[in-house]
Amino acid sequence: MADHTSQKQIVSQVQIVGGGLAGLSLAAALGTAGIKTLLIDMEPEPSNTPFEEAKDNRTTALIQNSINLLNACGAWSGCEDYATALTVMRIVNLPRGAQKYPNSTDFDSREIENSPFGFNVPNAVLRRILFDRLATLSSVTHLTSTKMDKMEQTPDGYQLLLSNGESATATLTVGADGKNSACRKAVGIKSMSWPYPQTAITCYIEHSKPHQNVSTETHYPAGPFTLVPMMGKRSSIVWVEDTRLAKKYLALDDAEFAQELKNKINGRLGTIKLFGKRGGFPISAMLSDSFYTKDLALIAEAAHALPPIAAQGLNLSLRDVAVLAELLIDQNKAGKPLNDIELLKEYDRARRFDVVSRLAAADGLNRFASNDSAILHKVRDIGLSAVRNFSPLRHLMMKSGMTSPLGTPSLMSGKEIERS
Repeated sequence: MADHTSQKQIVSQVQIVGGGLAGLSLAAALGTAGIKTLLIDMEPEPSNTPFEEAKDNRTTALIQNSINLLNACGAWSGCEDYATALTVMRIVNLPRGAQKYPNSTDFDSREIENSPFGFNVPNAVLRRILFDRLATLSSVTHLTSTKMDKMEQTPDGYQLLLSNGESATATLTVGADGKNSACRKAVGIKSMSWPYPQTAITCYIEHSKPHQNVSTETHYPAGPFTLVPMMGKRSSIVWVEDTRLAKKYLALDDAEFAQELKNKINGRLGTIKLFGKRGGFPISAMLSDSFYTKDLALIAEAAHALPPIAAQGLNLSLRDVAVLAELLIDQNKAGKPLNDIELLKEYDRARRFDVVSRLAAADGLNRFASNDSAILHKVRDIGLSAVRNFSPLRHLMMKSGMTSPLGTPSLMSGKEIERS
């Protein structure tokens, strides 16, 4: 722990603990509005090496509302060269028993609008763009390779003691520091969490056949195997597997691992070749009892965490960012305190139903799809057939997956951020 006896003091309006994509996005939104913001980021500055060499080898399927938010923050320009349109979402239920062929249903965005569902972007690219955006904002201080050592309540908000020997205070502190949030624990907000016996294996592949902007999610007994289009003849993979087997697969050499992938893909994309790194991420879910307390708000995985189903994770977190940023920007324009308890209650009210309903749906879908029950396999088949043959139901499901049940925040509807 750093020596804080002769510390430098950083005073801000908002201090954000956690430099993941949600924390970076909130800092960009507040900084664009001219709100004095500190971002405490444990990760180092991203390198200028190609994205496939980055430690984070995941991608994010951003729906259009999330892209609107990033655009308002000045952090979408530069992503376009790496963004791949997601036009069709295909769900596949594999055959079982005497059944010869898989059952599948396509959700085609062109049935409900003239634009794709969204765009798939490498996380490393998005982090780099957000990082560069913060560097242009005079109202944002971005401390990298820095963690919070201690958090203490003061009359003026929380004082944070940092690993670089500095301390920081702000009217409002935002915890964006993940499932095991030190902020959440420090202020005594309880949470419930539950692990799944699954690990998500992530990697990139090149393939000889075009993906045609179709994202394919195939349901296996251990979990979904998802191919998500990337630029050119490339795709990212999220392979949810039994944790014991996932460790075995991740320990294979590249040739052996590629062969396991070929078995899963079953010729769908022609010949394949691995590129970049592999990763493994244990799957769990979490819900915080509250998304706020005095002088503090929680966003993203400090408040909630979902299994990787239907591209809900970061899109849900960015809705936290949009709602909280709008409230803070409006409050700042009115000259009112950013830690107002009614504002924090409004943030919690605005987010809780969306979060709880998405978490329940993701948990249910994961349990429903990740099993070898003959009865549930038949139910999945019947459900896919019903959706395929009844377009109003299909259209309703597509629209509900792309919007919040309580409406779309204005920063996700194309509104620009005005500087205070």
